[in-house]
Amino acid sequence: MAKASSNVSSEGDVRMAPHILAMSATPIPRTLALALYGDMSLTQITDLPPGRIPVETCIIEGCDAGFENVYKMMLDELEAGGKVYIVYPIIEQSEQQPQLRAASADLESMSCRFQGYKCALLHGKMKSDEKDEALRRFRSGETNILLSTQVIEIGVDVPDASMMVVMNAERFGIAQLHQLRGRVGRGVRKSKCLLVSSTASGLNRLKALGNSSDGFYLANMDLLLRGPGDLLGKKQSGHLPEFPIARLEIDGNILQEAHLAALKIIGTSHDLEQFPELKAELSMRQPLCLLGD
Repeated sequence: MAKASSNVSSEGDVRMAPHILAMSATPIPRTLALALYGDMSLTQITDLPPGRIPVETCIIEGCDAGFENVYKMMLDELEAGGKVYIVYPIIEQSEQQPQLRAASADLESMSCRFQGYKCALLHGKMKSDEKDEALRRFRSGETNILLSTQVIEIGVDVPDASMMVVMNAERFGIAQLHQLRGRVGRGVRKSKCLLVSSTASGLNRLKALGNSSDGFYLANMDLLLRGPGDLLGKKQSGHLPEFPIARLEIDGNILQEAHLAALKIIGTSHDLEQFPELKAELSMRQPLCLLGD
């Protein structure tokens, strides 16, 4: 999504080159973008980069039969010359959450299961040079299977990585899983993303990823399911206490209509002189200097 700084009407935006261009690779729901960047002109880039092949996404229940199916698909991919990411929700095994697969704990078992193929570990607690070396070896082909946490979500480009397996996928947000999925399918090989859920109840939510590769649609689904959190705070999910009546994820159409109405009013009278009642109302809510007085 690209955002151009502007304080004029949308018609003027078409003709005016922006002085500031802010870009985000992460799909942001339009209603959330309007709440955060309502004073900017918003442009959404919905096309895939040229040459990208859509990633096939499979939703798999993490039972014994499901894991055997996953391991078979991994072996087929490795034998065909591909490289595999395995993404975990945690680094070390947790006694409080024994159902979660851990990257460090699985390293030895994966190495034993896929003998003849090199496995390596990558996570956020490693030093920078160690992480760089792990990625270099994976990129060069010295490593065939990279066991990682979500540290690879952004900024990792290995074009011939052709399969991603996400363990305990129900523990990740939909938008986050879409970002992770984007680490494969960056080369000429047909790629797969296997989302393994440790609970049957988590399968339905994950089906949205199996049905769509549209990042903006999935970001809106994530917003609807999890809530926007605090716009200016640290909380990344839940509903906004600042909005006691409206809910951003449900009432976003009202926000968009208000945004368009505001642009029309400002385009007609930038100092609101033609709308004295509106100006009087706003003067009680904002400093008068913002209204041109």
